[in-house]
Amino acid sequence: MSVSASKNLDSSLSLKPVSEFDDGRKLPPYAWKKSFLDWWSHSWSSEFSDVNVESKLLSFLPFFPNLDGRRTAKIIDTDIGDGNYIHEFYIENNETPETGRAITNSVKDIVLIHGYAASLGLFFDNFDRLSSIPGVRVHAIDMLGFGFLSRPDYPKFKCSTVAEIHQNEDWFIDSIEEWRKRRGIEKFVLVGHSFGGYLSCAYAMKYNQRLLDAGKQSMIDKLVLLSPVGVERHANSLLKSVKEPESQVSDAERIAENAADPQVPILREITSNQEEIVDGSNHTGSSETLKTIEQKPDLKGPKQAEESEKKSRSLRDKLVPWLWDKNASPFAIVRKVGPLRSKFISRWTTHRFSHIYYTNPEKFQSIHDYFYRVFNGAGSGEYAITRVLAFGALARLPLLDRCPEKFVKMNLPTLWLYGDKDWMSRDAGLEMVKEINSVCASERKPDLAKYGIISKAGHHLYLDNPDEFADKVLDFIT
Repeated sequence: MSVSASKNLDSSLSLKPVSEFDDGRKLPPYAWKKSFLDWWSHSWSSEFSDVNVESKLLSFLPFFPNLDGRRTAKIIDTDIGDGNYIHEFYIENNETPETGRAITNSVKDIVLIHGYAASLGLFFDNFDRLSSIPGVRVHAIDMLGFGFLSRPDYPKFKCSTVAEIHQNEDWFIDSIEEWRKRRGIEKFVLVGHSFGGYLSCAYAMKYNQRLLDAGKQSMIDKLVLLSPVGVERHANSLLKSVKEPESQVSDAERIAENAADPQVPILREITSNQEEIVDGSNHTGSSETLKTIEQKPDLKGPKQAEESEKKSRSLRDKLVPWLWDKNASPFAIVRKVGPLRSKFISRWTTHRFSHIYYTNPEKFQSIHDYFYRVFNGAGSGEYAITRVLAFGALARLPLLDRCPEKFVKMNLPTLWLYGDKDWMSRDAGLEMVKEINSVCASERKPDLAKYGIISKAGHHLYLDNPDEFADKVLDFIT
C-alpha cells in the first residue's frame, strides 16, 4: 500500500467513532393491545401470510408489483434439492447498457446476502438505486434457514476444530452455490452484510478459489462487505498458531492481536435507534415517548436507577455467555410467548425503524408485520451463530487470518464499508484493507482492497443512509 493511501485510511479513524448506541435512547410505543391483535391476525388471517406481508412491503417500490417500464421484478423460489429451496427477490433492468451507466466487464448480476436472523426485505430501500443500472440483474436472497425459504433442522455440528467450523459454514455456502448453478449465474458482484458478509468471504475462498484452481475464470467479479462480523483476531481464535507472511502482518502485531479480547456489542443491535443515527434527533412529538428520570421524579432517582442498571447488567453478563455456550436462540423465546410476540419484536422494530415509525406509520407497520413473520419462522439457521462465532461475536476462524493472501491470489477486488456510528469494529476492517494491500505490494500488484465510511449510519449502513451507500457501491462496481 502506498504511504499516501495508508495515511488517507488512517485519517478516517483519527477520531474515535461515536457509537450508534451512545446517544440518548428512546422507546417509541407499541401497545400491548396491538400485540395481542397482531398475534390473532397472524395466527388466523390469510391476509397475514408470508407471501402477503412480503408483497405488501415490496409494494412500496415503484416497480413492484406494477412495473415502471424499465424494470421487471418477481419473487422466485429455486429448488436446490433435498426438499429445500432458496427464496429470491429478482429485479431486471431492461434498458440497453449503451444508454447509461453499466457494470464493467459485462457483469450484469448483483447478489445481495443479508445478515444474521434477517432476510432480503431489509434491503428494501436499496433495490431502486441498485437496479437503476441499464441491463443489471439484482438477486436478493434469503439464506438457508432464514427469511421465507426452507428452514430445515440445523445439524448438531460441533465447533471445536477448524474442520468443524467449516462444516457450519458449508451448510450455508453450499446451498448458495447450488442456487447459483441452478439459476445459471456465471459471473457476479457479491454483496454481504454482517454474518452474510462473513459467509460471503467463506464462499469466495471455497468456490471462487476452486474455479481458479481448476484453471477456470473467476465467477466473483467484485466483493462488497458491509460491516462484516468475524474480521478481528482475538485470544480465542482457532487460527492463532497459523503462520502468516511478514508481507501481510508482522509477528509482533499478530501476537498482540491474538492476545486481545475485544467484545463486539452484538446485543446492542436490539436497541439501536435509527432516528438518532440518521437525523441526530430524538422525536418528542408523542406523549408516549420515554421520559427521563427528571421528568418522572416519582419513579427511581438517579442512584436507584444506577444500582438497578448494575444489577441488570450483572445478570445479563452472566446469563448471555451461558445461553451462548448452550447454543440457545433468543428467537426460540419469542416463538413461545404467543400474544406477547409482537410486543417483544417491537423492541427491535421500533428502534431499528424509528425514522419510519413517526414519518410513515403505514410503512412501519408493513415492516413490523414482515419481521413478525420472519422472526416467528421455525428455528433453523439461527443456531449456527454460536458455533461459527465465539462469545462476543468473534469468529472462531477470524477473517484476518484467512482472507488477505487468498484474495490477492484470486485478484479479487474488495470494498469494506462501515457506518460512522457502527458498533462493529471499523479498526478490524481497516486492518484487513491494509493487510490485503500489503500482500499486493509485496507481489508488485496494484491495491485490491478499498475502505469506506458511510455517514449518519450504524451497523445497518445500507438502511441508515441508502443514497450514500448506493453511491459508494455503484462507484466501486461500475
